Amino acid sequence: MDRLILSFLGGFRARLESGSSVIVPTKRGRALLAYLACSPTESHSRDKLATLFWGDSPQPHSRHNLRQTLLVLRSALDPVTPSILRSDSACVSLDRARLVVDAVDFEQLAAEGSPQSLEQAGALYQGDFLAGIDAGDQAFEEWLRDERERLYELAVEVYAKLLTFQREAGLTESAVRSAGRLLALDPAQEIVHRTLMRLYVILGRPRAALRQYERCARTLRELGTEPEEKTKELLRAISSARLAEAEIPAPALPLAPSRQLRSLDVQASRVSAAPISSSRSNRT
Repeated sequence: MDRLILSFLGGFRARLESGSSVIVPTKRGRALLAYLACSPTESHSRDKLATLFWGDSPQPHSRHNLRQTLLVLRSALDPVTPSILRSDSACVSLDRARLVVDAVDFEQLAAEGSPQSLEQAGALYQGDFLAGIDAGDQAFEEWLRDERERLYELAVEVYAKLLTFQREAGLTESAVRSAGRLLALDPAQEIVHRTLMRLYVILGRPRAALRQYERCARTLRELGTEPEEKTKELLRAISSARLAEAEIPAPALPLAPSRQLRSLDVQASRVSAAPISSSRSNRT
């Protein structure tokens, strides 16, 4: 039996395990499929789904819209045999044993918490949950907003923990990538900018470290603030080719990030660097 592979992190993609794409032509159809695949409840009443997606319409009209959307969805999933969509006059569900859902796997890997599982979880997180999907009534939009924020916060936690593991293991290049992913999620995390500056110095890339300071300062100024004195001191040390030993605070996880200026603690590491030569590579 073929399984259905669903990717919701960063957009919507569906394909058969054998490789063929599955096209769900309507936003409501994609939204309904995602809700059925990710909701903790496996079976949903038709009345609940009709209210969730068409709550602003009279019940007969919302039930009709649900029937039409289920017909579209069933047609789109027709290549998945036997049928993965189950419905009767009262309830609708999916055969979850034949589903592979990136958002579900992401949460499971994050909960496992090992360096390997965190790296796998980080690779799965490609962006906001169901990015570009805004179909449904207010109830669905609230569910979607909560799921996006919850998974976003979990992604920040995943990369923070992964960065800690990588620094402890001396995996500097990998730590640079994880710090970059953290800043892609929230560019205002100043301590991550400082961490990345230090990592660049360890790699012999002081000019990249100086450019990282400029990115940090530009981001913070857009938010109406300036870099902390710690960050400015680090800039002066790198600029003068004398990176003084300094401690970076240990992490306090799990984190509770927002998309505004936030504080992120990264595992303590005492870094000592030799004098910086101007002949070193200036690649970023």
